[in-house]
Amino acid sequence: MKNKLLDNKALGKKLKLECLRLLSDGSGIGYMNGIATFVSGILPGETGEVEVYDAKKKWQRARLLSIINRSPERIDAPCSVFEGCGGCQLQHTTYDETLIWKQHWVEDALSRIGKINVEVKPVIGMTNPWRYRNKARLHREPTGKLGYYKEKSKDLVHFSDCLLLSERMNRWIRLTEEFFADGFEEIHTLTFRENTRGEGLLLLEGPPTKVLSAVDNREFFEELFKEGVRSVWGTDSEGDLALVWGEEAFSQSIRDMIFDVSPLSFFQVNPLQTDVLYSHVLAGAALTGDEIVWDLYSGIGTLSVALALKARKVTGIEENPYAVEDAIQNAVNNNAVGHVEFLKGKVESRMMKLDEQPDVVVLDPPRTGMHPIVVQRLLELKPQRIIYVSCDPGTLARDLGVLTQGGYGVASVQPVDMFPWTQHVECVVELYLS
Repeated sequence: MKNKLLDNKALGKKLKLECLRLLSDGSGIGYMNGIATFVSGILPGETGEVEVYDAKKKWQRARLLSIINRSPERIDAPCSVFEGCGGCQLQHTTYDETLIWKQHWVEDALSRIGKINVEVKPVIGMTNPWRYRNKARLHREPTGKLGYYKEKSKDLVHFSDCLLLSERMNRWIRLTEEFFADGFEEIHTLTFRENTRGEGLLLLEGPPTKVLSAVDNREFFEELFKEGVRSVWGTDSEGDLALVWGEEAFSQSIRDMIFDVSPLSFFQVNPLQTDVLYSHVLAGAALTGDEIVWDLYSGIGTLSVALALKARKVTGIEENPYAVEDAIQNAVNNNAVGHVEFLKGKVESRMMKLDEQPDVVVLDPPRTGMHPIVVQRLLELKPQRIIYVSCDPGTLARDLGVLTQGGYGVASVQPVDMFPWTQHVECVVELYLS
């Protein structure tokens, strides 16, 4: 009870705080009487007036009220909803500075969590770090307005122009918003995709009768078609896909290859940086044409197909059934049939049933990292090289810690900025059997 009273006394306190560094969620940290204080929006080297709104015995959170000493790296965020949205955490500092901090975050995770001391290469950034996203998942207010959920809440943030999306996709969003302003209340989520040719796909989520009835307004869909949207999809109560208007096929281009992408399949959101990322994966794999390769968490087969063009055989394992169907077709599209096969199911289950010995394993797991069974199986098989693609430095460090204790060395850690202005950073890690 005493600690609780002490904590409550801190609430609402206004303090002057010096920020020492940025944490991996983009917030700044400083110390007040030995208590770690977390503040969003403040930069290293700045002193700000802050107000405590959450207090515990050893840490507290505060909101930034004003900047007293301004960092030379601070810039005015160009996005009008930056402070309210939460989708981007770093628009208030220079782009070069964001790359430096992302490198620090990877270094910190590897040393602190994985107990690995290894050189982390500078983050590969973008020449123009705007308008890079090829996908937007938006939610709908009863009024018909579309927006993102505010970070850690269900509050909707409406925007007139998201600077991470192309101007074309922003137009699609505005047109769709106008159409759905009247009626179709049960359509609650809309996902837009755009390929490298400027063609679009729209996925509507809601009761199938509501989705299908939207097709009656052909004038709206024809207007979308003129703007580049080629197909509109819906999902039924079982989550199955149904084409409600337009063309069934939707494809993306990566490294001179064509990949079919279903509405519910994963595809990297930044095509320019995906090309960079895959170049490093292929270089790390160092294939000569005679290797047996496993591609774990293979998605729609983008890496599997690229690897198959340089390997004796590639086996991809993927849980998402839509992605596996895409992957099989993508092998046909890119003349990789005979060099690649795809297995549907959880990686930790399907890899246990394979009796071949892989020379190289490439893996790109979700943010949660590898299942412990997968890590253990890799240590049993001991492939000569492992190429680990990660979107989360924390789970990457955890998994690498186990692999290095099991006999692997880290040859290279190359971060790639797939998500400019956000807290996220992708890494390609090359491991070798030592």
